[in-house]
Amino acid sequence: MSAWTDLFENRTHSLVMYSHPADYSSPSWIGGNAPAFFYDNSGFAFLREQNYLFYLSVTLPDTDSMEPVLGQEMISVFVPADYEKYLENNIYPTCDIQVFQHPASPESALETYTNPGLVKHNLTEWTWVEDGAITDKTCLVRIGGTPRFIQQEDSYFTALQQDGYDFFIQIDEEGYADGMVEEYVFGYGALYLFAKFDDGKWSDPIAGFWQYS
Repeated sequence: MSAWTDLFENRTHSLVMYSHPADYSSPSWIGGNAPAFFYDNSGFAFLREQNYLFYLSVTLPDTDSMEPVLGQEMISVFVPADYEKYLENNIYPTCDIQVFQHPASPESALETYTNPGLVKHNLTEWTWVEDGAITDKTCLVRIGGTPRFIQQEDSYFTALQQDGYDFFIQIDEEGYADGMVEEYVFGYGALYLFAKFDDGKWSDPIAGFWQYS
């Protein structure tokens, strides 16, 4: 059985990342400064104009093997500075969370998008986890497998399913390290990213919705 099948078809396994203090060297991180990529392209100026803050960047696993080795692409997430704005618009197709897949890029030295309420932490390497397995620590990022929804209401999924999207990545605030946040970005909840899957590839990753407890 291929890794892709386990992750995105049968959904029996996930790849997960955990938060780690910033002194741990990693190409994936939460908090801190946005990747340099966003300063090198004028097409992202709207993030500054609309007052978005950087949330996290995750270096994706290798897309050919789907093994827990880092590939050449990242997912980066930006959140409006105004909590009420994205609280009101939290479900696709009007979810205000911005998600971008882009070439892997180091952290910028510039603080334009830095969220002062998030203490930067790096993320560990990808680890294989069988769905349903009990672990001692809650992961921060989960790719593939079966998501852990806080609410199961159909309204979260209807438009996504109609447009051909399926679950891709979960970012769970229960996986924060102690002292990492001054105020929870998603109300001590989780953000769920969706994508389209076809012929062993994903495309068009988006923020499907976020939920809070």
